[in-house]
Amino acid sequence: MARRHRKRFIFIRNAFASFGALLLHCTQAFFLIFRSPITIAWILTIGGLITVTALSVPSLRATRIAAKDLVVTFDAPPVWLDASLLTELQDLVRSHLAAIPVGRQGLINASHALESTGWFAAVDQVSWEDSSHAQVNATFLIPHARVRTTNGARFIDAMGMILPNREGRIVSSGYHFVTLNAPKHAAPQRPGLRWDGGDVIAALQVLRLIYDKPWALQVSEIDLSNWSSDGSLSLVTETPCRLVWGSAPGQENGLEALASEKIERLDHIYRDHGAIDRGRSVGLDITQPDRIAKIGF
Repeated sequence: MARRHRKRFIFIRNAFASFGALLLHCTQAFFLIFRSPITIAWILTIGGLITVTALSVPSLRATRIAAKDLVVTFDAPPVWLDASLLTELQDLVRSHLAAIPVGRQGLINASHALESTGWFAAVDQVSWEDSSHAQVNATFLIPHARVRTTNGARFIDAMGMILPNREGRIVSSGYHFVTLNAPKHAAPQRPGLRWDGGDVIAALQVLRLIYDKPWALQVSEIDLSNWSSDGSLSLVTETPCRLVWGSAPGQENGLEALASEKIERLDHIYRDHGAIDRGRSVGLDITQPDRIAKIGF
């Protein structure tokens, strides 16, 4: 029993001796390292950098930039867009970026705000170009026609989606838009919704057929007022002259001329007279299977 206690004592004594030797070596190494001025200088430099970084990161995250100091640009804005509307959208982005400290959340808020305006088919990204310059990459809805009702006129795109309304101009001066007059249905309740009614859809189909024609600028209106009664449309020129177009393209009735034949007739009149209405305020019916008829004769 005494022998067992003696062995345990020897083991404990040896363990303490090893630990004391290790501690002595560590102490000698510490004093050896810090005896060198170069080593001390490096340690102080690294410590200083860590301290500065720790202090500067919270400061950077708390930085706010005043709206007046922010530059906001749109990537390739459409040429038709009026300058006042572009400025309005830029100011909207500035206000959201300046509302909170610089960071990702401000970009997300600005993107959501642009989407809610109704001017865009898609807002792909709002990003920082540098510390005071934000770039917007978005696809605008493109006005294709103007729809006029008793409550005023609104722009729609080629698919009939309604664009927002505003007090100022939407489209720069010098752009020609055909007006769809007297639709059966009222305007949608909010931007981004499609205008109801076969009359509007039919008018847009006609516009696609004449869009690239040299005489398209002579058409000021497509009248939809007879659609409910007989399903027909009429083109109205600047002269003015009413040309009865008839049914929607591809839905011609009985012996009615096809849409392609109507286009050929208008092309022929334009080549001969320089105007699809011959420069006269006489109504023309281009729906006849074999001729153009004067209305009222």
